[in-house]
Amino acid sequence: MSDRKTTTTARAGATAVPGRRRNPLATAVRNVGIALDTAARVVFLGRDGVGY
Repeated sequence: MSDRKTTTTARAGATAVPGRRRNPLATAVRNVGIALDTAARVVFLGRDGVGY
């Protein structure tokens, strides 16, 4: 093991890479998928998300 400590200035979590943009069609497909997933959860689990 090493006694070195590493420090980073970036925050934890996902960060966008500068200069990279997602394809607009891919963004639209992703957003539709998120909306369908949310609608399915509401239909099958109810608004509270815990079932009936």
